[in-house]
Amino acid sequence: MLVMHEWAEIQIVWWFKHLGKGSMDSIDALLRNVHELCVDHKKMKKSILADWIPPRANTLKFNVDGSVRGKPGPAGIGGVLRDSNGKVLCLFSQFVGILDSNAAELWAIKNVVDLCLSSEQVQGREITVVSDSRVAVSWINKGDFGDMEDSNTILDIRSSLSAFGGLDVVFDSRVFNSLADSLAKMGANQTGDFVDWSDM
Repeated sequence: MLVMHEWAEIQIVWWFKHLGKGSMDSIDALLRNVHELCVDHKKMKKSILADWIPPRANTLKFNVDGSVRGKPGPAGIGGVLRDSNGKVLCLFSQFVGILDSNAAELWAIKNVVDLCLSSEQVQGREITVVSDSRVAVSWINKGDFGDMEDSNTILDIRSSLSAFGGLDVVFDSRVFNSLADSLAKMGANQTGDFVDWSDM
């Protein structure tokens, strides 16, 4: 539905130009994934719907990702929060230092949990955090992760999840996470950190 795609493009360009964030290359990277921002789910084909599946009515979905240039290397995280109609409520992109890929995925999830805890806009809402890292999601949701460098991050995430209540972390395939991936790559490229909330 072209009208919705045009709306999404306008929103992205406005965010980046008016907030002074990112380069034109960064904007173009997001525009290549613009179909994921808001679509007419009743009219789109199943193949296109595979790009993003909305959460249940009256709930929210926060797709997150981590990106690393090297093993380890400069790492970025990114995410997009949407409601059940596909409306974008929050976008973020951030450089998080020199990390390996698993640590970057954990930091992406931790950042979302922290954002949800600190924002009055989502208090009391049921939110599903979606990561394409099966390893990170398993470490957060399951018991033993051993004696590892990221253990404190995992424990912090678990504690915050308990404090928030209606927040779940789940795994889903990378094909559903392309916009979050673009935002994470922007962070790894150090194009400028930002968090932007829209009106709910």
